[in-house]
Amino acid sequence: MNTMKIAITIGDPSGIGPELILKAVPDFVEYNPVIFGNTEMLKKVASALGLKKNYRLIKNRIVDAIPAVGFAYGKPDERTGRAALYSIESALADKPDILITAPIVKSVIKKFDNNFIGHTEFLADYYDCKNFAMVGLLNNKRIMFLTTHVALADVPKKINKDEVHKKLTLFAHGLKKFFGIKNPRLAVSTINPHGDEFGYGEETIIEQGIMESKRSGIFVSGPYPADSLFNRKFDGYLVMYHDQGFVYLKSKKGGLNWTLGLPIIRLSPLYGAALDIAGKNVADATGMINAIRVGIKMFQKTKRSCL
Repeated sequence: MNTMKIAITIGDPSGIGPELILKAVPDFVEYNPVIFGNTEMLKKVASALGLKKNYRLIKNRIVDAIPAVGFAYGKPDERTGRAALYSIESALADKPDILITAPIVKSVIKKFDNNFIGHTEFLADYYDCKNFAMVGLLNNKRIMFLTTHVALADVPKKINKDEVHKKLTLFAHGLKKFFGIKNPRLAVSTINPHGDEFGYGEETIIEQGIMESKRSGIFVSGPYPADSLFNRKFDGYLVMYHDQGFVYLKSKKGGLNWTLGLPIIRLSPLYGAALDIAGKNVADATGMINAIRVGIKMFQKTKRSCL
């Protein structure tokens, strides 16, 4: 008997979120996912994009968690931003095991919630989880970020040996729990090109964190220059800032964003709301399909608990 609870948020209605749901969720109706959106809005998108058959397959899985707001494709506003946020809040209130989030437009949410940074921070705050991280998944590559959405000039200030050790400990535990890797082999990037050659001591700090992790029993190597890091064979990679990992993760289809450290499994496709193609029925749903599929596989290896 299937007992997992899968919640799917609608994202910003003006973007590709509804289209992704219509294209991806029909493949998983046997798992009884619940879409926290609005029946009328999804029906409208299905009609406009020629996805009526898809809509019929999922219409019984839609919960009217948000009002049927008017929207224009590619033109997010405060109403669509509030709809996206309400969808997330409603999904969380249902206490899911797996949360799949469709793309939002952070800039419109920040107009009425100036403290909003993104899904990762919002969810960590909701669950009061202090030790969490963003991890990108693409095929057999798993890439954790020491820092996420911060200005590049501020990255060196956030690097310290304790934070490196904490992230590596979380990463190793997560790979054991969610992927069944008994002894994860981890690699760490430098922050500067060619390592120490252009650095101001940051690599020494990173090395100290690596040594502390080794002493605690974690198999970890580095730091390696980021430009060749992913050519090396490891179970997971810790990088220092956003672009070191996302240039690789967004180079192919199907990449995922995994929030590690929550008491639930949260995944999303790596792409954003893609406002330029919204309403054109050309959005690739591979990432959304992968997010649901990987979430189900992860759930089969876990129990609900903060890491």
